Amino acid sequence: SVRAGRIVEMPSLPTLSDGSAGGIERDAITFDLCRTLVDDWVLVSEEEIAAAMRLVMETQHLLVEGAAGAAVAGYLKDAQRGRGQTVAIVLCGGNIDLGTLKRIL
Repeated sequence: SVRAGRIVEMPSLPTLSDGSAGGIERDAITFDLCRTLVDDWVLVSEEEIAAAMRLVMETQHLLVEGAAGAAVAGYLKDAQRGRGQTVAIVLCGGNIDLGTLKRIL
């Protein structure tokens, strides 16, 4: 949608990152915010999201949902970009059902 400059309707596929899945509402403020404030996009796989969620659980002792895992996975995919800088990743939400948690562990 950002690349097209308009909201493009696409089917939603199952993902660990429920918080970032799904369509964009026509009047949503997030679309314009993303077009103006996001500098770059990083594509991550479901496996990378799961690995990032496990890493946060193992190292920070925090249960995070897939959307936070996607943010960590994006950073890990190109961690050199943040070298020598202060990097902050928002780890929001622990909304993950027990079956999904068992599967990724």
